[in-house]
Amino acid sequence: MQSKIRIIIADDHHIFRKGILSIASEDSTVEVAGEASNGEEALRLVRELKPDIAILDIDMPVMSGLDAARRIKEEGLTTKVVILTIHKDKEYFDEALELDIKAYVLKESIANDLIDCIKQVAAGEYYISSVISGYLVEKNKHVNNKTDFDKLTSTELQILKLISQNKTSVQIAEELFRSVRTIENHRNNICNKLGLKGPHALLLYSMENKKKLIDI
Repeated sequence: MQSKIRIIIADDHHIFRKGILSIASEDSTVEVAGEASNGEEALRLVRELKPDIAILDIDMPVMSGLDAARRIKEEGLTTKVVILTIHKDKEYFDEALELDIKAYVLKESIANDLIDCIKQVAAGEYYISSVISGYLVEKNKHVNNKTDFDKLTSTELQILKLISQNKTSVQIAEELFRSVRTIENHRNNICNKLGLKGPHALLLYSMENKKKLIDI
């Protein structure tokens, strides 16, 4: 029997926190191990419970979600961090990238995104709410035209298109009848050809170019 994905939820708004709990509880593969109302409490829970994932709101009293994420990283804790926020501002997202946060989810899309996000992060993937992709177009201006696609093979373009749909390497491998290792090799080749660096770069690039990839 597959073990459940253990998470903690931190948000200073009790009603919203219970809403997240309700959504997470609908999936039998997810277990909510604890709740917190501020970043300091969340950090304590991460230390004590060692959950797989910590879902942290950015705006919390005592210690913000980003500050808690920074402490988690500095202390070498293995819990993966998902940032939950109402902010679409690029500066918040950039700070999250610097902390190697695994996912950035907007509260307005949590009902649709939360479970997929949890599962992808647990599988070692990154997740960004598709709603926010329009606010990130400036992030990788240097690779944002048709000639970039000309550098890629048809298989690489197909994989890039599936990445833009927030699909994991495992899901892509199943859809294309390839091994996960083969898909990972393709992902690395795409990054090398397009000059993309950083754990989020390929996902960001694919989402920024999602409309261009539709017809491929």
